[in-house]
Amino acid sequence: MSDKTKLKKNSGELFFYLFWLLSIAIMAVLSRSSDLALFAVFIMMVIFLVLVKGRLAEQRMLRDVCSFYERAHQLDDLQLLHSDRPYARILDTVIDLGDFDWAVLFLMDYEQDRFVAVESSGINLEKFSSVSFDEVTTEQSIDSMALSFKLLEHAFKTHEFRGALAGTALAHGDVYYGCLLVGRHETDKELSSEDSFRLDILSDQISLCLHNYRMHKELAFRAEELAGRQIQLQRELEMARIVQDGAMPRYLPELAGIKIASYLKPARFIGGDFLRYVADSSGDCLGILIGDVCGKGIPAALVMAVVVCLFKEKTDLTVDPAVLMRSVNISLKEFLGAGSRFNSTALWGVLNLQDMNFCYASAGHDFPLLFSARTGKLTELESTGTLLGIFSESDYSSCNVPVENGDKILFYSDGLPDFFEVLHGCEDGYLYLKEFFASRAEKTSEEIVDEISSMVENSTAGLKDDITVAVFSIDKTGKGTILSSTKDN
Repeated sequence: MSDKTKLKKNSGELFFYLFWLLSIAIMAVLSRSSDLALFAVFIMMVIFLVLVKGRLAEQRMLRDVCSFYERAHQLDDLQLLHSDRPYARILDTVIDLGDFDWAVLFLMDYEQDRFVAVESSGINLEKFSSVSFDEVTTEQSIDSMALSFKLLEHAFKTHEFRGALAGTALAHGDVYYGCLLVGRHETDKELSSEDSFRLDILSDQISLCLHNYRMHKELAFRAEELAGRQIQLQRELEMARIVQDGAMPRYLPELAGIKIASYLKPARFIGGDFLRYVADSSGDCLGILIGDVCGKGIPAALVMAVVVCLFKEKTDLTVDPAVLMRSVNISLKEFLGAGSRFNSTALWGVLNLQDMNFCYASAGHDFPLLFSARTGKLTELESTGTLLGIFSESDYSSCNVPVENGDKILFYSDGLPDFFEVLHGCEDGYLYLKEFFASRAEKTSEEIVDEISSMVENSTAGLKDDITVAVFSIDKTGKGTILSSTKDN
């Protein structure tokens, strides 16, 4: 009932009482000379007092009902079962609200198929021992209420109770929790229909409390189990990361005439992107391997480790990159098997600083961008074959690209264009990347990579894919250095 409705009702009652008082006052003034009128005033006063008494009794009854429901609803408070002797507090409330002399709580022990008297109030608990299911009934299929009556009957016969005795089932949904027995000591105190109604309400609240407690314990157990699994998963991730680090060493060679900076950022704890450099002993050639395994997480990381190890096993800077790519593809397909859905992009290229030539073969990897310092134009180094691990008979070809002093080559994985699309809201992240690289071609490799890494690290948007980027700057005027920045989640 709203406050406005209550105010309207109270105002109506006030006007009703004022009307009666005013009528009595008028009749009292007019009845001074008439005994009949005085009698009428007396009758009106009696009726008024009866009305007031009835209204007060009604309000008192409403307060009692509200208090009963308020305290009854407190029985389903989950915190109640975390306190000291929680069942004793429940039974004390039952006795108080139901005006009973004693109460006993039986809970079902499904492991031993027994009823266990866990708590009593107003009566000695030692009078009640554990009762097996077979002692109560021989029926295999019996509903919870009938089972509670059987337990009540068993308790009545066993202990020869005097006075009124009642029992009710404690069940919620399809789960039977036990039985609540209550009684009064005096033989002349019978349990009325109102007592049964109150007992039903109390048992419903207790059942709900037991159900919530059971669900809470199950959730706590599941949470503990999940925490254990999380720890185990974390250990497995650490092991997978160790395997990944072993397959892709962090040390980098140094060559005169070239400056390199690189950056790796996995979308998850471990990723499927790979980047590796191989230098010859003469210092004239540098090989680069970059690729992206289909998928994310541990499976992609394991396949990535296999791909890198295959390249490491077969790498030879004097071998044609296409021949190397074909050999790795056949070995990977044999390793993955015919039913595997894993595949990988890869680009293997050799930069010869003496011949000023970059020779590469690409297995479906994103096109590297070559910036010519002389012409100021960008050239896309297109793919020369299909993805690794799909077809054993895939063929690859090599491309020779002449380079000059001051040229730059940008290598990257598809996570970088995807990141630009999210960060800048552009439709084609590859076109943005081309513009980005061309506008910064005068900068050093380190400055370009640092700007990209800063955007990634400071972005609030989550990464959809691993990001790998490397920039080669050909500078034969001074001693070259290789700068690497590797970031992991």
